[in-house]
Amino acid sequence: MTVLIADNDRAVSGLLTDVLKQSGLQMMHAYDGDEASSLARDQRVRVLVCDLDMPGASGLEVLESLRDLADPPRSIVISGYLDSAIEARLRTMPFVQEVLRKPFDLLVFAALVRRLVAQGEKSSAAAESAATEEQGGLRKALPRENRSDSRSSYRKDGPGDHGIAVEH
Repeated sequence: MTVLIADNDRAVSGLLTDVLKQSGLQMMHAYDGDEASSLARDQRVRVLVCDLDMPGASGLEVLESLRDLADPPRSIVISGYLDSAIEARLRTMPFVQEVLRKPFDLLVFAALVRRLVAQGEKSSAAAESAATEEQGGLRKALPRENRSDSRSSYRKDGPGDHGIAVEH
């Protein structure tokens, strides 16, 4: 699971990275809103830490651009300044899990990111399990000669040839 830190302040980004590296997480960085919006769409990104004040697209615009995703990254907003109108807009985004005002406690921040990553891993595992169960049901329903196995397939090269197991 990858965490994307989107903050134009490289010192803050570096500090947050140092804190999270101790948890063994994979990290990506964006230093402006346009880059953040693009990188946040990467399927590996499961948690987005997003500052609101960035050049290019603002953090709020980045988050709003993710609304169209089926499974946007769980997001933590960090900001030195928040007004009630922005907070109200953030509350309308179910994937925004937390809003932290700078300065914030780094230990609380790290624990929050670890919790969101763990939730993402559980969701991914549940989705994979459901897909495996669905595929298993399909295998039972198909006649043996129409089945396809994700690990290997059985191929006959011609009349009288012996089948060859081919690894995928």
